[in-house]
Amino acid sequence: MNTATGYASSTALKVYHQQLGREVKSQEAERAAMEKQLADIEVTQRNITPLMLRMLEVLTQFVALDTPFLERERKQRVEELQALMDRSDVTLAEKYRRLLEAYQVETDYGRNIEAYRGDLKEGEQTRAVDFLRFGRLGLYYLTLDRHEAGYWDQEARRWVVLASQYRNDIERGLRIARKQAAPDLLKLPISAPEVGS
Repeated sequence: MNTATGYASSTALKVYHQQLGREVKSQEAERAAMEKQLADIEVTQRNITPLMLRMLEVLTQFVALDTPFLERERKQRVEELQALMDRSDVTLAEKYRRLLEAYQVETDYGRNIEAYRGDLKEGEQTRAVDFLRFGRLGLYYLTLDRHEAGYWDQEARRWVVLASQYRNDIERGLRIARKQAAPDLLKLPISAPEVGS
């Protein structure tokens, strides 16, 4: 064996071992970083679950105390979320995504105008009416025969019958919400916003 060849082979082997050493150190650093990330994920999961349960509790109370529009749909959304939180086959990320989605839907309700047909419950009596909702500012109804109109008094938590002069404005509001008429100024009573304590 040639000395030069042996020296070159020895040098190549030494360089190779040095490179392997650097790669092993890099892999050990990556492994340590991954272990830390896994530990952080575990801590995050332990902290995010109580947060999500508090968010769901707040959402449940909000829907119960809010103006009574689309009640069945909104209560069903909350009930589905409550059932979802107890399911082990659904990832934490999916639970969080669905909870945020429900919050977004509730937020959107405050920014739009909507007309829909539904049941108006007053004591033992239920009747079909057309509802008109302006965000969370006002919720009105107009009977299908157009002989009675009213609005939800949030402070008193009850429906109040309006004077006949408001029926035409509610009718126009319903057409506007259904995109059957151009936006226009409507004169309707609204509840004063509550002052935060």
